[in-house]
Amino acid sequence: MKWVIIWILFLNMCTGYRVLLVFPFPFKSHSIFGEGFVRHLINAGHEVTYVTPFPLNNTNPKLHQIELTSDNSFKPSLNLKDIFERNMRHEGWKIFLMMKSVAEKTALNVKVQELLNDTGRKFDVAVVEWMDHEIYSGFSAVFECPFIWFFPYDQYIEIFRLIHTPPNPAYTPNAKTINVPPFTFKQRVQELWYTMVTLFRRHFFIHSLEEETYRIFFEPAMNKRGKELPAYSDVKYNASIAFSGSHISLRDLPEVPSALKMIGGFHVKTQIEPLPEDLQKIMDRSKQGVILFSMGTQLTFGGLSNLVTELVNTFSKLKYTVLWKTNEESFALPSNVIAKKWVPQVSVLAHPNCILFITHGGLLSVTEAVHFGVPIIGLPAFADQFINVRNAVNNGFAKEVKLSVNMGNELLLAINDVTNDPRYLARAKEISRIYHSRVAPPGVELVHWIEEVVTSRGAPHLRSPALTMPFYQKYYLDLAATILIIPVIMYLTRSLIYSLRKSDLKNKKND
Repeated sequence: MKWVIIWILFLNMCTGYRVLLVFPFPFKSHSIFGEGFVRHLINAGHEVTYVTPFPLNNTNPKLHQIELTSDNSFKPSLNLKDIFERNMRHEGWKIFLMMKSVAEKTALNVKVQELLNDTGRKFDVAVVEWMDHEIYSGFSAVFECPFIWFFPYDQYIEIFRLIHTPPNPAYTPNAKTINVPPFTFKQRVQELWYTMVTLFRRHFFIHSLEEETYRIFFEPAMNKRGKELPAYSDVKYNASIAFSGSHISLRDLPEVPSALKMIGGFHVKTQIEPLPEDLQKIMDRSKQGVILFSMGTQLTFGGLSNLVTELVNTFSKLKYTVLWKTNEESFALPSNVIAKKWVPQVSVLAHPNCILFITHGGLLSVTEAVHFGVPIIGLPAFADQFINVRNAVNNGFAKEVKLSVNMGNELLLAINDVTNDPRYLARAKEISRIYHSRVAPPGVELVHWIEEVVTSRGAPHLRSPALTMPFYQKYYLDLAATILIIPVIMYLTRSLIYSLRKSDLKNKKND
């Protein structure tokens, strides 16, 4: 019996599962998440088909890549000057339309069409990235396989409504409102209003727009298979589980549905890649410490020479080495500032001499800082960066500085505060300890849950009953109606009895 079990396990390792990964959005940071999925699944022996605009330099025979063209009209790079001139936090509808455009371009991709129309292709499970759209849930309908949502940032109202029920806005944070619990009265009103508007817009406007694209995208492939395309309203709520690119240690989340798996940090490799020789020397000889300054892959300083000068002057006043990741080259630097077009961020943060990370507050950057226990100063610019930084500040290992062209003095004060107050480092180490305190590493957990979805045929044991519960039952509207109706019935009954008695007495008097 023992050898039979070993043989079965061996066969499973040899064959593996067929996994479809759909990460179509043209953001380099999102491709880091996709690469993490590919790496862990390939290492676990599974066969992966990866839909992406950023193909990997990987010749593993178990990896099949479908490259999306990168000539989208939407260019994901952003100039900081644009950030200053308009409030990027309030451009949600424009971002939605951009993502809709990405979805339509993906649908028209020749290789994607070939994949959908290949009636012989089979998948055991699909993992699709959510980015303001639920259209890609249709891949599971075409290939008749369970699917998993992946959320690259923590928009909890969107996550919860797809796998459970909309969360209570009285204590649940959202990326687009940037409030951190416990909320004030005003903030609770804001959260309630945002939740109501989001759900209303999703139900009455966005659903119909997405449904049209969904049918254009997937109906021909279903017709070719001689099958009817399932209703969009059913498919998008049919996910087995959802993955979050975050972790409970990074934010205040009062409740976690059983179908939500928080695997933040899975993209960080177990074996940290060595630094290039020049950077290794810089890090080693900087005994006072190194400050890493990076605004990510999308933000540039073009047209902001005054800001660059302000930052250079600020950094020149420090006793620390500043490693600045920037594409700008035409400016003089003090001896303690080193500018690089590319910096291996994880490897730098892993070095013991890295004492501070000045960042835009993207989820990947904050996660990596927590992974290695490095305090941060956040300069949030758009999207979820604000809530990420606010959560870090709330957790006690970060300070926030408002991004502006004359922020030099405030930034200097923040740097001195974080580097001179040992509480920031101590708190960063404690949050890092909590982050690492897991039953299994996030990459192992990722593979486990994907395999569980396949072996359990969709993980129905994790599905929330709230998804199929009528609205009036979920919010006790039937009970409320009953409570309201009972007094009315009692009043009407009493009035009727009184009227009948009065009529009876009147008849007796007449007799």
